Amino acid sequence: MTEAAHPPGMPAAVDTTPRNAVDRLTFYLARIVSFAYAISIAVTIYDVTSDVVSVPTVWVYDVVTTAIAVAFLVGGAYALQRREHIQITALFDRYPEPIKRIFDAIGYVGTLIYFFAFAWLAWRLAHTAVVDWEVGGSAWGKPTPVIVKVTMFLGILLMIAQGLANLRTILREIGRIPAPVWIAIVVAALFALYLAAMLGSEDQLQSFGQRFANEDGLTPIHPLYWIWNGDFDPSIQTISLLMLACFVVLIIGLGMPIGFATGLIAVIFCVVFRDIDALSIITFRTYSFVNSYVLLSVPMFLLMASILDKSGVAHDLYDALKIWAGGLPGGVGVMTLIAASVMAAMTGIIGGEIILLGLVALPQMMRLGYDSKLAIGIVCAGGSLGVMIPPSLVLVFYGLTTSTSIGDLFLASTIPGLLLAGIYMVYVLVRCAIDPSLGPPAPPEIRNIPFSQKLAALRKVILPLFIIFSVLGSIYTGLASVSEAAALGVAGVIVSAAIRRTLTVSMLTESIYTTMSTCGLLIWLTIGANAMVGVYNLLGGIAYLKTLMTGLPLPPIGVVLVMMAILLMLGCFMDWFSIMLLTMPIFAPTIQALGMDLIWFGVLFNMNMQVGYLSPPFGQAAFYLKSVTPPEISLDHIFRSLIPFIGLQLIGLMIVLFFPEVALWLPKFVKSFD
Repeated sequence: MTEAAHPPGMPAAVDTTPRNAVDRLTFYLARIVSFAYAISIAVTIYDVTSDVVSVPTVWVYDVVTTAIAVAFLVGGAYALQRREHIQITALFDRYPEPIKRIFDAIGYVGTLIYFFAFAWLAWRLAHTAVVDWEVGGSAWGKPTPVIVKVTMFLGILLMIAQGLANLRTILREIGRIPAPVWIAIVVAALFALYLAAMLGSEDQLQSFGQRFANEDGLTPIHPLYWIWNGDFDPSIQTISLLMLACFVVLIIGLGMPIGFATGLIAVIFCVVFRDIDALSIITFRTYSFVNSYVLLSVPMFLLMASILDKSGVAHDLYDALKIWAGGLPGGVGVMTLIAASVMAAMTGIIGGEIILLGLVALPQMMRLGYDSKLAIGIVCAGGSLGVMIPPSLVLVFYGLTTSTSIGDLFLASTIPGLLLAGIYMVYVLVRCAIDPSLGPPAPPEIRNIPFSQKLAALRKVILPLFIIFSVLGSIYTGLASVSEAAALGVAGVIVSAAIRRTLTVSMLTESIYTTMSTCGLLIWLTIGANAMVGVYNLLGGIAYLKTLMTGLPLPPIGVVLVMMAILLMLGCFMDWFSIMLLTMPIFAPTIQALGMDLIWFGVLFNMNMQVGYLSPPFGQAAFYLKSVTPPEISLDHIFRSLIPFIGLQLIGLMIVLFFPEVALWLPKFVKSFD
């Protein structure tokens, strides 16, 4: 989803060069703020080394959480300037260009409505923090809450300015502003004026049902006074259907960025069915989320992946392993899967890995005479192991969303990830043993390399293995937290690039800029989804759906199978991040109510999302690979190549589903030493 600069569903063709004053302000401000990630790495590494010599560092937590929170909040505007916020464009791409521009304009206006509400709430939060001069709860006692809350307000103001600049650009492309766009602009302007009038007021904008229950009814200054003239108190079932309809119209129909559409839905439903003051849940949830220390691991893993890609360390890894393929049919394919597994254990994401394998391994296999479908399947399935083999960004966010141990999730996913890699290798070896023409043995120039040279080539594997050990080893042994281990991993990657003599200032800065944009879109996607889920929970929706799920006339494993079917279906159309934020608030409490293990379910969710990466019609692995393949390899050909590997993924999923100990044995084994 978010691992490449322009993941599928995001308009890669849009020119993101700063074209006006707002673009330039966002562009340069965000690039300056992005070095907060570098500060966070340095401070975290200092903290880890200080722990060894027992030097107190009570200030580290405040510095790191403040730095990354500021970077997260400013990064959203940077991603907006670069047009990188995630969209579902399957239907949108089929529209004629004039319709696309109109829907883009309407989408930006709707986004601005959400931004206006967020700014109003952020102002109240920041104003209170400054007036009361809130300080952090640590022994250091610095005003980190003030810094973060003021940055939240300034960040959303920058988002508003950038949104207006982008809207202006689209309207210029359209020329004459169509009536639907005018209507949307008028509605947004009236809403903004209403919020401005509400500043400093303690009055609440009550829901329709509450207002109609009053004797005076709605007053003429109520924003929707002229629309409603009767009682309106729908059931939670009706509200759920209305919310689903809005979700489909905005995200699938209009192609709005998911993070902004979900935020707009939260604003609409909270104003209509609760009160405007209840929207405070958006900023409170945002502050709590961005102020989480464990969230530091997200930019660190992304930065690791970017540096690995740009430094050539991963390229060396593949070159070192392929010469061990020998004369075995399918041997190069198996070595590709081993290289993919090692790369997965270094980065935890898949976009860059699939692109790298598509550039390096796929041409090699095709040159050796491999069947194109088998070679494509190996690259995409092997590249998607980044979801399963720790460290995994999917597991990090699952742990944050469900309040489960990320370390335990990493342990639980290790054996299933290696099992899946093993299933792929057995499949390749069996197919090539039956029909060697599908994966011919390596040519003589590779097979006949002296053993001494093969051993010498393994020196290129030492650095990647060192990175894996420094990250996972420190987590599993308890020497470092997930965030600390991720920072150590970045240091390891930088050292590896320096040893390889590919470390440059420009490479590091570009990696940091990429991380800034990717984190910005991830965090604001989370903010929007959290807002919608929070409002839906206030309306009683989460409790309703939990009761609905647990009330199914099925045994617990049957309920889990229903969840698996829902996740697999959603995986065909949406990215893992959106699926997780939309389903886990419902599925996680249900799993707990059924007496099942959330760690085990996290592995199942992870495996479902891996299937989604390959599943047509919008499997992202196929789009990543297509971006680097020759024109003669069509997207349809890629998807057909992935079908056998989807079947293998489903086999692995069923093994973990019906034999939970495959996932739970390793965490229990490690805990037995505590």
